[in-house]
Amino acid sequence: MTDSKDDHIRALEDEVRRLKLMLESAPDFITRLSVDGKFLYFNRLAPGFEMSEVIGTSVDNYVPPEFRERAWQAMARVRETGTVQQYETLGRTGVDTMGHYLTRVSPVLENGEVTSLVLIATDVTALEENRTLLQVALDATGLGIWTLDPGGSGTWDDTTREIFGVTGDLPSPDLSGMLAERIPEADKSLVTDGLQQAVLTGRYGPLEHRIVRPDGELRWVSASGTALRDHEGKLLRIVGSVQDITHRRVLEARLLEAQKLESIGRLAGGVAHDFNNMLTAILGNVALAMRSSSLDEVQPHLSEVREAAERSASLTAQLLAFARRQVIEPKVIDPNSLIDRLNALLCRVLGEHITLTVELRSTACVRVDASQLEQVVLNLVTNARDSMPRGGRLSVQTTDVELSDGQARGQLDAARGPYVRIAVSDTGGGIPAEALPHVFEPFFTTRQGGTGLGLATCYGIVKQSGGHITVHSTLDQGTTFVVYLPRIDAREAECAPPAAPVVPSVKGERILVVEDEPAVRSVIERTLELASYRVVVASNGDEGLRIADAQGPFDILITDAVMPGMSGWEVGKRLGALWPKLRILYISGYTEDAILHGGVLEPGVRFLQKPFSPTELLSALRRALNAPLSDSSS
Repeated sequence: MTDSKDDHIRALEDEVRRLKLMLESAPDFITRLSVDGKFLYFNRLAPGFEMSEVIGTSVDNYVPPEFRERAWQAMARVRETGTVQQYETLGRTGVDTMGHYLTRVSPVLENGEVTSLVLIATDVTALEENRTLLQVALDATGLGIWTLDPGGSGTWDDTTREIFGVTGDLPSPDLSGMLAERIPEADKSLVTDGLQQAVLTGRYGPLEHRIVRPDGELRWVSASGTALRDHEGKLLRIVGSVQDITHRRVLEARLLEAQKLESIGRLAGGVAHDFNNMLTAILGNVALAMRSSSLDEVQPHLSEVREAAERSASLTAQLLAFARRQVIEPKVIDPNSLIDRLNALLCRVLGEHITLTVELRSTACVRVDASQLEQVVLNLVTNARDSMPRGGRLSVQTTDVELSDGQARGQLDAARGPYVRIAVSDTGGGIPAEALPHVFEPFFTTRQGGTGLGLATCYGIVKQSGGHITVHSTLDQGTTFVVYLPRIDAREAECAPPAAPVVPSVKGERILVVEDEPAVRSVIERTLELASYRVVVASNGDEGLRIADAQGPFDILITDAVMPGMSGWEVGKRLGALWPKLRILYISGYTEDAILHGGVLEPGVRFLQKPFSPTELLSALRRALNAPLSDSSS
């Protein structure tokens, strides 16, 4: 019996030695404290301390003064609640060195009462140094860190608070509070959609949006984050970063403005160059005509003047197309039929040294001005031809596509949805990468003898039609221009052929002309009188109303849409109310007025774009006079 008892004691002593060895080998400092904070046990001590000197002394002797309050608060909560508490402090790691410790305090319970405390101090100096280095990096880049849990609450670090203008004594707002107080209305859906994507995909952003600081200042931020989940995949929180990019946005805006000014300068120089050439031809021929003694001698000079004027009108039309200021009459058309009708013309444009392939796979319609879409296709094909002087292959393809959010925002700055895609691809030399951002700018060209207006015209026409155009090119491999036009699923109509010129059939109608420009007014008056119309002219809207009151009624009103004082639209509105059977023909060289929306004619409005020839004026006039009343005026 005695031997068995001795064996049991030796076994217990061995177990105690093993436990003591385990404790002494632990990397953490493990100690037992009395409830009043005196050391009762230490597994090991830092170099420079003796166990006899430490046991029985207060924890105050080994905790720096600035950390003592948090240490005593943690021990008090353990005694009161019986739960584990923790705090961070500094402590000795050697004779002359200090380190960071994460200290956890646990209760020792006997009969339900806390009789002593177990304190475990883990050296986190390396972690703290890494955290400090990370914080330095974050501070240097201005990155703030935030968290958001599924309930909508979260945390902001000091940098995030500084970005949002929230002082330290104010709590970080929850999600609903942030959306209500810190995010502008126009940006709220971007943030909420981003958070929903984070829940689904695990990634938030990166997003750029505006915030509102408490003083009302608007600032731009870039935010991104990652969703953290537990082992079952349940969302724990989203952890993210935020950076103030207001200064970058300002610099980008300035750069964009500088690029715009550069483009405007190039545009102004190109316009001045081309118009100076044409004005030289006009002025020179007028001077020569004035010296001529017979009609035969004058005729060639007048022909040159007319040709120069027509080139000037063509240049103006191209500039208006680029600026999206042309007057258009969009109709629902089948792009396949339009391109199919152009096929023979495209072959003549390309010549025999270039192989043309046409693939018409679209099954939808688009709403555009047919003549302008023809111009876009011809310009792109001509541009491709010029890039293949030694021959090559060119393809024109139509397909139906559905643009996703990512494609629409990232590539085109467009709305998501269904489009008809028209692609023109060549095997030419390609466009240099540095030139690609400028290809749609007016008067920018990379080819000798190019005008720099063809692609700018395409850009303006496509944009005015609600579409988008992109270019992809690789040197020595070729170029692809892609036009996206909003799709009309119902085949409501097909391309109508151009209207045949109307042959005037004069019946001596009475016409009131209201035009503020004397030279234009004089040309219109003489043209109409030579065509046997009865004409009365006025130089402004008020004069037109007085003449109408004294000499009316008239069969038709021809009025400039934009004039100083009373506009032509107002003149037409008043006279139309006075004489319901009055036809109205508006003329203008400017498209931003009351009868147009983005260059698109209001239904039922008759409009003639300046400049126009006498023949065009007489044809437009006769169409207006012959049209039913519901389709002849506003």
